[in-house]
Amino acid sequence: MSQCHATEGDLMASIDEALTARLDKSVFPLKQRWGTPEFRWHTAYPGDVPAGIEFEALRLEKLLCLAANRFPERIALRYFGANWTYQKLKKRVQRVAANLHERGISPGDRVLVVLPNSPEFVVAFFALHWIGAQVVPASPLLSVKDLVELADTAGVKAVFGLDLRIAPILELLEQREIPLLVVCSLSTHLPPYMRWPYQIKVKLSKRRKSDEQTTVLKFKNLYHRRAGVIEEPLLSDTELPAILQPTGGTTGTPKIAVLTHTNLHANVAQLHVWCGLEPGRETMLAVLPFFHVFGATVALTSAVAGGATLLLQARFDPKRVFRVMQKWKPSVAPMVPFMIASLCEEMKNRKRNIQGLQFVFSGASPLESSLKEEFQERTGATIFEGYGLSEASPVTHTNPPDSTAIAGSIGVPLPNTEAKVVDKETGLVELPVGEVGELAIRGPQVMQGYLKNEEETSMVLRDGWLHTGDMAKMNEDGYFTLVDRKKDMIISGGLNVFPTEVEQILETHPGVRECAVVGMPDRLYGDRVVAFVVAEEDEEVNPALLRMYCNKRMASYKVPQSIEFCDDLPKNFLGKLRRFELRKRAA
Repeated sequence: MSQCHATEGDLMASIDEALTARLDKSVFPLKQRWGTPEFRWHTAYPGDVPAGIEFEALRLEKLLCLAANRFPERIALRYFGANWTYQKLKKRVQRVAANLHERGISPGDRVLVVLPNSPEFVVAFFALHWIGAQVVPASPLLSVKDLVELADTAGVKAVFGLDLRIAPILELLEQREIPLLVVCSLSTHLPPYMRWPYQIKVKLSKRRKSDEQTTVLKFKNLYHRRAGVIEEPLLSDTELPAILQPTGGTTGTPKIAVLTHTNLHANVAQLHVWCGLEPGRETMLAVLPFFHVFGATVALTSAVAGGATLLLQARFDPKRVFRVMQKWKPSVAPMVPFMIASLCEEMKNRKRNIQGLQFVFSGASPLESSLKEEFQERTGATIFEGYGLSEASPVTHTNPPDSTAIAGSIGVPLPNTEAKVVDKETGLVELPVGEVGELAIRGPQVMQGYLKNEEETSMVLRDGWLHTGDMAKMNEDGYFTLVDRKKDMIISGGLNVFPTEVEQILETHPGVRECAVVGMPDRLYGDRVVAFVVAEEDEEVNPALLRMYCNKRMASYKVPQSIEFCDDLPKNFLGKLRRFELRKRAA
């Protein structure tokens, strides 16, 4: 009997025994863990959410296997002309897995996936796990420099790239020897009126030929080549890495968080218990990018684990997303505040509200209370405001869905998660209620560590606790509130921007003597990227010129939206930049 089918009977028995109980609302079996230590935040939990849960950790591809066995005819994903059932998705994953394995991709290999949300991303994601490979996700907007650094750190054996953004991938292959390139096209899913413009853009993007040492395959051919299928996943160890998630440190230096199958499945289980999603009945708006763990866990993996239908969106276009939501009426939508604000504006302009939405997960940056109230009033949906970070798969905290939620708070720790506030100097002293210190977290969703970076790992992981670098405080009821970011990272439109990275590029311009980059609070974007520039004498330089310079050297979301010139930058007596003064000036 196959591995997938061997556990199906036990799984069905577990779910059928009490279908209406919250702990059974999952494609995988869950039960309450008795004897869990009581923390002050447990009193804030909804009545049917336990303080702790027990579950058998599964690999991500096994979650797909179980969903396909239980809901074979359920639509797994919709993307323009693609409407695939779970049975079809599983078969395509098995076929692509066999072809990749035949091409030399083996258990433990690392593969760079530089794709937007699409059927190809979903298939590649699960096919790579099916053969025991590790996914290194990356934004298609990354520069060649970013891709080279990522490929070097991870040691990738293959790359998946989009034909529309193939030029940076080909430049990567000119600089690094990578045996396999798989080129993906979205044109096959598009309606005719969109296909021709897409193909023209693709032709314009192809400027270089790939290195002869690299085998180049079209993704669609992985469906048709005669390598057969791999019926069962090759590995069963859940403690092996699943996603090598690029992240950044206090200086913007790229690091890679090693997230195991256990980490990711644990976070999915925690979210399922918290929300009580109905297996096989939900429709998930998948607009958060899967190349970030927020989208990969809360949208992609969580949907598959619950047999939900994914409404794939390659990018966030408010008008298109509004139309999709009107047509397919998703019940669940993970988003960032920028998206929520944009959809509010769209509803105002159209004088029509979104119908059918039940739950919204909001994270990445604070959500204004007025915006939250407006969106909930217009849609009737409940917004869960929470907190997470790449190193924790990512969700650790969320607000309850009822009136006990506290505006401006990140909420309470999820089941099986502990949190405390410690002194920022040593991280050893737990601070009393109400005092500000560094937020530390412990739970099954916390990463193994940073790839090939023991020094950074030892700084953030101490005695099982993840030291987040964020300053917070806890109230008497166990609700946590972020006070400031210990790191100077900017979150613009839900994407991370590291000031030092932008500053280093700006200062390569001959007209810039020095500069500083800060985030300015913005209702739409969360933060706007603002640069303060001290120009060189006798050099002609202006904001438009500098923005053009930046556009050629960094991802578009990192380019400063505002550039202000000044005579000097505020510094203390040691010459250290007083960034907080610039934030005040920007505001």
